[in-house]
Amino acid sequence: MKRYTVTARLLSPLVVKRDRQSERSGGVSTISGTMVRGGLAQTYLRSQGAADATFRRLFLDEGSCRFGPLDPASRLFPLTSVSCKREAGPLAAGKHGVKDMLWDRIAQRLGAGAGFFDLGRCVKCHHDLKPYSGFYEHPNQPSQRTAAPRHTVTTHVGIDRITNTAAESIFFTLEAMEPGPGSEGGPPSLTGWIDMDDECHAALTSLLQAQDSLVVLGHARTRGYGRVALTVGGPLDGRDRFDRGRIAAWSGTFVRSTAGDVLDAELHFVFSLTMPSGAILVDDLLRNSWDPSDAIDWLPPMPVVDDNRPLLGRAGREVDGGELRCLTAVTRQERARGWNAAHGLPRQDEWAVARGSVYAYVFEGDKESRESLLDRLERLHGNGLGLRRSEGFGDVVVSDEFHRVYHHQER
Repeated sequence: MKRYTVTARLLSPLVVKRDRQSERSGGVSTISGTMVRGGLAQTYLRSQGAADATFRRLFLDEGSCRFGPLDPASRLFPLTSVSCKREAGPLAAGKHGVKDMLWDRIAQRLGAGAGFFDLGRCVKCHHDLKPYSGFYEHPNQPSQRTAAPRHTVTTHVGIDRITNTAAESIFFTLEAMEPGPGSEGGPPSLTGWIDMDDECHAALTSLLQAQDSLVVLGHARTRGYGRVALTVGGPLDGRDRFDRGRIAAWSGTFVRSTAGDVLDAELHFVFSLTMPSGAILVDDLLRNSWDPSDAIDWLPPMPVVDDNRPLLGRAGREVDGGELRCLTAVTRQERARGWNAAHGLPRQDEWAVARGSVYAYVFEGDKESRESLLDRLERLHGNGLGLRRSEGFGDVVVSDEFHRVYHHQER
């Protein structure tokens, strides 16, 4: 499969609720892969009339087509990001800059072990650093400023079916993303990706052309909300391609700059796994989990929090003649919801690993063992992990450059 860019231009306000409490639910600034897939599937059925082989290949075969989320920018700040408590944000936005804490967390775990982790202080004003979230564009330009979508709140009343007047005691609000300035020919409101083979690309392109790119997404569609123009662009330029040289350099830079007194660059190989679109993981008993070792059998389990032994002194998992250990993880769980249009009922809620979660590992072995491990990481990068990958969950980035570029706070 190839990864293609997707842009969404809002033609009308878009309502995406955080939860199912319609009278008091806030809105979000992104469209999940689940919603993109469902909207396109509904468009296909309305156009073709029935589910055929092409439909099953597009929407039911995760080995042929996967729909990623649509965001205000192409990249998501990982959960390891921090910024100034007083002036949070990138330097180019007139704020005090962003910093990544993954390498510092790993260094602490390799040294003093588990315990309280201090996020530190801002280099400009010396106030506390706090977790920071949002979206950005270029990994090598951390100051790149991105605009957040504009939100509005509209009020509605219920309509009495008998009198055709306002129904008593039915009053609610909807928070919606507004179309950007100059929606006709202006910049895209949201951007994302779709992984698909050539056959799916031809079918999806043909479907969108037949519909003049119009897809209806989100909630409150019967009130005119959610009209979106979707456009499939060309293949991505290879910035997310698995690059062994870059990953090896990432590890070497970390060891030399941060952990040279504990690790040997010739013997130890450090890497991270970032999940920019989240993941749905389950263990052997189908219970929701946030440990990737429940989905990938060769990954070691996350370290026990109250184990004070040095990490390198604990037993690891034997992989390809070497030993692999999990160093640290920065993650949380969030609820993944959906709607089953065929039955007209909500889908079963899932506890998903949150978007931007990061896991760090260290491998101890010779050069041949390291190459075998890189083969495994390349397959993991291409295949993803966990359930519902056709909806964008389980996408994996190995040793994201963000952690290296943002290791020091912007000045």
